[in-house]
Amino acid sequence: MNFAVYGRSFGNNFNGMAIQLFEELKSKNVNIYIKDSFNDFLNKKIKYYPVVKDVFSDKLPKKTKFDLMLSIGGDGTFLEAATVVGDSGTPILGINTGKMGFLAYVNESNIIKAIEQFFNKEYLINKRMLLTVESEDKFYGDINFCLNELAIHKKAKLKMIKIKAYADDNYINTYWSDGIIISTPTGSTAYSLSCGGPIIDPDADAIVITPIANHNLTVRPLVLSGNSKITIEIDSPEANAMASMDYRTFYLSDKATKPNKIEIKKANFYINFVRLSDNNYFCTLRNKLMWGTDIRN
Repeated sequence: MNFAVYGRSFGNNFNGMAIQLFEELKSKNVNIYIKDSFNDFLNKKIKYYPVVKDVFSDKLPKKTKFDLMLSIGGDGTFLEAATVVGDSGTPILGINTGKMGFLAYVNESNIIKAIEQFFNKEYLINKRMLLTVESEDKFYGDINFCLNELAIHKKAKLKMIKIKAYADDNYINTYWSDGIIISTPTGSTAYSLSCGGPIIDPDADAIVITPIANHNLTVRPLVLSGNSKITIEIDSPEANAMASMDYRTFYLSDKATKPNKIEIKKANFYINFVRLSDNNYFCTLRNKLMWGTDIRN
């Protein structure tokens, strides 16, 4: 089997577990391809040299078929790993060394068990929807997709920004606010949730528009069909707008004479999310949001 390993860094408490993980993969004759910067980190952090087949940088080697991508870190690391995987179809399993862990949900104590479950085929593949983004100035560079959300923020502290939104060319609303979030069901438990957006089952075919501190209090989050083409026009003459796509942030150029127009729609590929047999989405919700702390339960 060929495994790709993506990670950034972790604290001292994970040192021993990292060694156990790579020894377990070695014992199963797994060919390990590892992110170059993470490989350097391991060598310096724990003086451990995992037996690797090769290293990779921004993208997976095209000539190799991968059975699994291991993302070692938090949810942010998982989002980065999804960018590396792209449309290759390689499934991703997230190992949590961070804090929340909606995406990277495998805890330290369950890592070896999780690897065993994968080899025993005791898992399901959930297809997670992505969004693609198109704009004339291509502020996003070569990577125009996101797993969680596209968010438009104001840059100036004391000024709102004006954003017109359309669904399939039908006018929705003009938002006078600190910004808006266009999220997938996966992203509904991220930035959108903190701004009052709904929690959406990741299997749902939907897109959510969530305003950020909207000036009109009657404006609320809106759930649209996943097949909708959303167009937003950012009218910000003082160039005080920013855009973020998952973990990447961009400054939008001054569009004083012409509003910055961005089109968002469902991508034509998915991220394959590994869901182990003893875990499901609602279990993750209960654990991470502490729904079970009610003593009446």
